[in-house]
Amino acid sequence: MSAEAAVAAFVGEHLGCQATAVQRVPAFATNAVYEVEAGGHRLVVKASPLHDALRGEAWACGQGSSAGCLAPAVLGFGRLGSCAGMSAFLMNRIDGSPLAWPHPLLREVGVRLRRLHEVRLPGFGCLSDASWDDEGRLSLRHGSWRGFLDDVVRDVRALAGSYAVAAAVADAFARALDARGQALAAVESGSLCHGDLKAGHVLVAGDRLAGVIDWGDAVAGDPVWDIARFAHRADATSLSLLLEGYDAQAALADDLVWRIPLYGALWQLVDAVVDHRLGSRVGESLLAAMESLTNARRIETGVAG
Repeated sequence: MSAEAAVAAFVGEHLGCQATAVQRVPAFATNAVYEVEAGGHRLVVKASPLHDALRGEAWACGQGSSAGCLAPAVLGFGRLGSCAGMSAFLMNRIDGSPLAWPHPLLREVGVRLRRLHEVRLPGFGCLSDASWDDEGRLSLRHGSWRGFLDDVVRDVRALAGSYAVAAAVADAFARALDARGQALAAVESGSLCHGDLKAGHVLVAGDRLAGVIDWGDAVAGDPVWDIARFAHRADATSLSLLLEGYDAQAALADDLVWRIPLYGALWQLVDAVVDHRLGSRVGESLLAAMESLTNARRIETGVAG
């Protein structure tokens, strides 16, 4: 059976109707994504050999939908027929175009992101690394937010055999985390974070927000982790619009001043580790992260002064 036929059978199993069109579309290296038409519905099937990681994404997507963050509705999850070792989940397809910034709908994105962050989890870490019991309860890898951030630094330190600069970068980030140890320890429960919030993952249709897609990097952690990811790729006006909706009373202003630059630099480390695993050279990325950390320190010193 071909992969397309297996996807069609998977849709039939979960929806009870025949797929009339199945087309594979570009996706991240570890995934296979298909657009499907069945029973008058436009659907998406995402498949991967990483069963637990895919389960974590489907769970986060469902939670995002329930929280009002306009995530796609999950319609089914399970093994993908005769495709050896593959699992898949089925979701509705959100029609829309990627948001271009700055865009006034970013205020609404901020409102909905705040609702998502009200979903609390017992632990911290990437949902792709979660384990699941027989009753569908997840266990996260880290017992503290600081533990998750320390793990990012350890991943960079492990690159020292390939990049001479990696040890120095890891040491610098470890010191930065120590300097903010008390504040990081005060993050006592993990909030559900999208983990990859950017313009391409926010869809709009005319003058309305259509949805937020691609939940594969969902994280339980400090809500500012999500905001910093957005800020790392957005312009200043777009960040201001997002924060207008997220924090109308500006209660987070003081925290954001240092957390966004520090977390943005840490995000660069995360990206470097992922790129290294995919076979890319990341020496320059590590140096760029170090420069961002230096800039974060300058900002922090200015705030402290």
